[in-house]
Amino acid sequence: MFLKGKVILNEQECTGNSDFSIRKRYMTAGFQNVFGNESRQIASAAICLIMETYPHGADYLQTFKYVYPDGAETAF
Repeated sequence: MFLKGKVILNEQECTGNSDFSIRKRYMTAGFQNVFGNESRQIASAAICLIMETYPHGADYLQTFKYVYPDGAETAF
């Protein structure tokens, strides 16, 4: 399934040493409620963006926005 919108990684505030490839991943019920059927794909895209953008310097706190096809945005 392809995402209807686009996941955008916001610039992190500081450099860190978190490795998101080895961390266990959890999704809150709230995240699932907000993003519905796309929640798993959005979460996966977010993790991929972190690993691509900050492969050796990711801060533990990353923020994103999901831009829907109509231009509406949801931050997470």
